[in-house]
Amino acid sequence: MALGWSEMEELYARVSSLPDATREQAILEAGLSTEDEASLRRLLAANAEENSFLSTGGAIASDLKLLKAGSEVGNWKIVELLGAGGMGEVYKVDRADGYYEQTAALKRITLSDEAAFHRFDRERQILARLEHPGLARLIDGGVDGTGAPFLVMELVDGQTLTDYESGRDLSLDEKLRKFLEICDALSHAHSRLVIHRDLKPTNILVTSSGTIKVIDFGVAGLLADSSGDLKAPMTLQYAAPEQLAGEAVSAATDIYSLGVTLFEFLTGQHPQRTLADQALPSASLPRDVYAIIGKATSRNPGDRYASVDAFAREIELYLTGYPVTARKGGSAYKAGLYVRRNSLALGLIVVLLAGFTATFWQFRKAETERDVALRERERLRTLQEATFVMFSEAGAAEGDTPTRALLSRAAEKVRDDFSESPHEVAPVLQMFGELFYLINDYQSAEPLLRTVSQLSVDGTNDDVIARASHDLAVVLLRSGEADEAENSLAKALEIWTSSPDTYEDQLIGSAMVSSQLAAEAGDPVKAEKILTDSLSSRIALSGETSLETAILLTNIGVARMRTGDMAGAIDVSARARDAYSALDKLETPDGLNTMNNLATLYHVTGRLDEAETAYTTTISLRQSLYGPSAALAVLLSNYGKLRLQKGELEEAIVLFDEALPMADQFAGSAGPPSLAIWFGLIEALALKNDPLGARESLVSLRSLLESSDQMNGAYAGLYELARGQVLIAEGKLDAANLALDQAEQAFNLLGPAAARYLAKVTLTRELIGQSGQSQP
Repeated sequence: MALGWSEMEELYARVSSLPDATREQAILEAGLSTEDEASLRRLLAANAEENSFLSTGGAIASDLKLLKAGSEVGNWKIVELLGAGGMGEVYKVDRADGYYEQTAALKRITLSDEAAFHRFDRERQILARLEHPGLARLIDGGVDGTGAPFLVMELVDGQTLTDYESGRDLSLDEKLRKFLEICDALSHAHSRLVIHRDLKPTNILVTSSGTIKVIDFGVAGLLADSSGDLKAPMTLQYAAPEQLAGEAVSAATDIYSLGVTLFEFLTGQHPQRTLADQALPSASLPRDVYAIIGKATSRNPGDRYASVDAFAREIELYLTGYPVTARKGGSAYKAGLYVRRNSLALGLIVVLLAGFTATFWQFRKAETERDVALRERERLRTLQEATFVMFSEAGAAEGDTPTRALLSRAAEKVRDDFSESPHEVAPVLQMFGELFYLINDYQSAEPLLRTVSQLSVDGTNDDVIARASHDLAVVLLRSGEADEAENSLAKALEIWTSSPDTYEDQLIGSAMVSSQLAAEAGDPVKAEKILTDSLSSRIALSGETSLETAILLTNIGVARMRTGDMAGAIDVSARARDAYSALDKLETPDGLNTMNNLATLYHVTGRLDEAETAYTTTISLRQSLYGPSAALAVLLSNYGKLRLQKGELEEAIVLFDEALPMADQFAGSAGPPSLAIWFGLIEALALKNDPLGARESLVSLRSLLESSDQMNGAYAGLYELARGQVLIAEGKLDAANLALDQAEQAFNLLGPAAARYLAKVTLTRELIGQSGQSQP
């Protein structure tokens, strides 16, 4: 009968404490089954191995001889021994073939085990697939004069993750952002069906410039060939349960080790290994972070994150203040996150209270005076309590309490008090939902708006239900739920079309959601027509310089840009700008967005002086009024591309370097703003005659596109265009022409919207002609 975990743990603890000379006898005297003996030996071996780049585990020859300084292995000359253990040694080497100077690390093994030899040979093939700035690069490989295989890899001059952390006073957020770089590198390896199998802090180095390098894929296995390997080395404290049990390994195995590594990186505590599970000591970590690590280190691989990217996305949710899936929190938990995410001006509460008065006035028209008085008194009591909660929380808190959090508490109070009679408080719930929607907090808006939208239409709250349904359609559309958004909009339109004179303003406004649905369905021409057809009605109702007209004009400009009508887009965007200016609202987010659109349109149509004026004005305003943001990153990027177009390469690179970390932080490293910056940076580096920097940036860009599954459509064409630019800088003109051919094919599939991209291909081809005779 097989031993249980507790029995095996007790036996393991006893045997592992014995001297080597008596340990074998103790194993034999334990009377174990073949399976239990294999498990015990595997655990003992795992605990004994502390594998790093200096070792790969397996059998070694008893007559191992170290190489002397000055001796040569293949094209490499030995400089000094860096370390030895496990399967062999690692040396610092210099290139000896005379082609160019290069220093690297040579990893050599002497084997007496044929299976281990084949595994090491396979390592060369695996590493050859990996090309990522966060992974130690394979340079060369072969077999030396004694028959020992060797690998030559990038020599990483850096600290282990543990040493890096101990030498700096990093905040929790800074550590998590650094950890995301590790995830990015590992994701690249997994995308090429390579798993590490021995992830731990000593296998993660940080260079002097702060760049992450994951090393030692010498124990890696292919996902397609992930059967258990009793000789595969591992480190007990970081090994997943399936490794300890000799079962098949997978990407989930690396995720487990990654979770344990994250715990140690954040807390400085070494995880305690038990045979039953990984024991993470209690630590002063936020509950969300602890829950994330707990999910990553679940005993059952199926309960862990499905991929390293999913693990990373969870951390990004925490960093941006959104609920994490690993923690099942209720409304109070979500409310607490508002404090981390945003703040609202206190004036919003004043607007909210003013809105209450207007809403109740509408209700007084709908019912008898006596009933209204009774109902209103009850509602006012609840609203007073909710408002009291908001201000008392603000007074009790240390420092400033963001009103978003106070608003959340008030909404929760109202919903709880009227959970049995939602019709009674529908106007209030709709108002709270609309406020959350207006500040782009869709997760908080959706349940409030849905509660009201799902109420039956009975003539009492019809207008409120329609407005909630309309706002819910916008929230759903922006959350990627287009089909459900269309159904929600249909409910609003059903109410509004029943009385078109009463709801004229709402019907005109609904055109913007209808247009977005058409664009989402892949019909940009229809999307533009819906908006343009509503413009005359909007001007007749609201006037040329109203806020509603300005917003509609801005949206028409975006829609025309998508159809390739740049002249028409400039016309309506300029009208929108003038309307915002007349209203003294040019410095609002909507007004600045219009300015950004107009600057971009001037830019792509060659009106560079007007574009530069618009860019600099908008950047200055947005920077001073709102600080760093995704929108500011986009502006900096666009302005960088203008400076690039004018041949001001150094200035362009400075702008791209400023914009990229901002875009990564606020829009994600694989979001459209970040990708656009990468394309501009690559072009600038290529034109500046920095082929090495351009090539490194291209590799990073490809990794981002592939890991986010975006190597298609416009991005496929833009990548090939960027590759062509790099190849020109490298002097490989024929290869550049082929890349530009592929870019052109991709853009031709996109229709009129890709006209400016095709023009860019033509300009890039002219560079090839200027470079002279084609080269292979």
